[in-house]
Parts: sequence; structure tokens; C-alpha cells
Amino acid sequence: MKVQASLICTQRLEEIIEDVSLLTLGSLGNTLLAEEVGKYVGWYVKSKGFSYYVVGPLDTLSVDDEDYFYRVHKSPYITADIYEKFSTGLSIAGVIPIFDGRGKIDVNLISSLVTRRLTYPVLVEDEGKAILLRNLGYAAVFITKDKDGFLFLNGVPAKLYWSTKPPEFETLRRAVLVNSVIYISQGEIHVRKPFVTTGVVVYSNDEFVIPEAKKAIERQFAPGRVPW
Repeated sequence: MKVQASLICTQRLEEIIEDVSLLTLGSLGNTLLAEEVGKYVGWYVKSKGFSYYVVGPLDTLSVDDEDYFYRVHKSPYITADIYEKFSTGLSIAGVIPIFDGRGKIDVNLISSLVTRRLTYPVLVEDEGKAILLRNLGYAAVFITKDKDGFLFLNGVPAKLYWSTKPPEFETLRRAVLVNSVIYISQGEIHVRKPFVTTGVVVYSNDEFVIPEAKKAIERQFAPGRVPW
């Protein structure tokens, strides 16, 4: 069944909440914030008329990725945990999560999602990728994209009719960016530079983030965790 492009939102997370990417969520010390982000994103995309939101890829972080910020963590288990919390937030807001199964996939991530029963719909390149995922035990609705819409390879589009009040935007953004400050060692402050091995990593150069990075250097501690 073919549906209009306006049904499924493919907008990147950092385009909705500035400087907050999947990698930012993977760096959180308090992973419960991922659910709050999901609630906000769900409210936002539902207010734009969408019923589905593409959460992220079925792949984990590695140094040879072309786009580090479209990955959560090197660990498939932590990635699945973040996806579970983020997806829960979306569902609370009345939006159905979708995973991006195009390109590389991590079979351990697939296994972890299946174990958690997170078999949400998946965007795939073609029927061949859908068959591969089914063979890995991932039984779900599979969807392909073309230039003017989406095609449901099996199943039919669904819609959730409830909604929720979103978390306060600035409070949430500040909490996420502060909680994802990473202390590695004494050294420089690195802004949005994954895979560095020294110093402190932050995901924004906003005026409330840099002082937190300086405190981290003084204390030799920060709340965030290294995702690579």
C-alpha cells in the first residue's frame, strides 16, 4: 500500500532539537532523558501532522562510519536501551517509531531489539533487506521509500489518536547537553568531535555548556559516558 510522504517524518533529531543528535543521547549519563526527548519529538512531529517518526539506524557506532551523529553507541545493547526509551517517549506522545534498516545493519543490535520486543516498523531499501531481517528473527512491517511517498510491503498504515503535553523545550535541551558532557582526561575542550582520546567532549558551544566542560576538567569528572 502506497502512502503519502507526509505520514512518516524522516527529519533528523538535531534538526528538531539543536545540537541534540543520536550520538548525544548515546553519551547521556542519565539515559531516562532519552524518553523525555522522545516525548518532545513525538509532540513536535504529531503537531506537524505525522503519524510515524524514523528513530535511527539498525547499526551501531564505529570509526569508519560516514556520519557519527546518526549513530547512538558502539554497544548494541546500549543502543537498544536508548532506542527503547526514545521509542517509549514517542509512543506516549502518540507517534509510532520506525527504525532505519537501510545500509549497514548490526546483527547484535537486531538480536537485542528482538529480545526487548522492539520490533517496530522498518524502512528498508527493498524486499531483499526485509527478507534478511525476517531471517534474523525481526518480524515487523517493512516500508520502502520512493521519490513521492512510502510503500508498505506488508501490513497497513496505523495511527495513534492520543497525544501528550511536551517537556519544556529549553529545560530539556539544557538537561541533555549538560548530562552528555564527557570527561576523558585533562586536556582541551572538544566541541562535537567524536573519537577523541583526551580532554572533554561537549555537543554544543552554547554559553551554558562550556562552563560545565571547564568544571569537568577541574573535577576530573563529568556525567556523560564515552559512546565510542
